[in-house]
Amino acid sequence: MEPSKYTILVVDDEELIRQLVVTFLSKLGLSCLTATDGVDALNRLKEYKIDAVLTDIKMPNMDGIILTRKISSQYPDLPVMVMTAFDEEYSAGTAISFGAREFIKKPFNLEEFAIRLYKMINDSKTLRGLKSEKNGEEDMQDLVNELESVLKKH
Repeated sequence: MEPSKYTILVVDDEELIRQLVVTFLSKLGLSCLTATDGVDALNRLKEYKIDAVLTDIKMPNMDGIILTRKISSQYPDLPVMVMTAFDEEYSAGTAISFGAREFIKKPFNLEEFAIRLYKMINDSKTLRGLKSEKNGEEDMQDLVNELESVLKKH
C-alpha cells in the first residue's frame, strides 16, 4: 500500500486528540483532514475525496454513532473506525451495527492502531475492486446478450 495516496478524516471535538492523531498519521505518510463533530465531518465529505474516517463517539451536535450511520448510508464503501474512551456506554457491537468497520478504545497502542487502520483501508479497497469487477462482468454480459439478440434477428 502506498500511504500517500490516502486521505483520512479525523473527527474529534478535542483539539489535542485531533492534533496527536494527525501528527501520528502524517508520520505514516497519510494525508489528513479534520472535523470537530459529525456535522463538520459530513460537510468535509461533500468537499473532499476521503479514503477513511476515524471518529470519536462523544461529540457535540452529532456524535460518532450517528455520523457512522449517516456515512454508512450515504457513502457505503467508505470505511469508518470508531474510537472512544467510553466503552461502558458504547460497545464495539453498537458501532459495528451502525456501519463502523473498526472500533478501538482510547488510549490505544499506536502500532495496533496503525495496523488496524491499514487493514481497514486495504479491505475496503479490495471490496471496491471486487464490486467494480462484478459490475464490469454484468456490463459485459449485457453487451453479449444485446449482441446475441441482434444476431438472431439477422
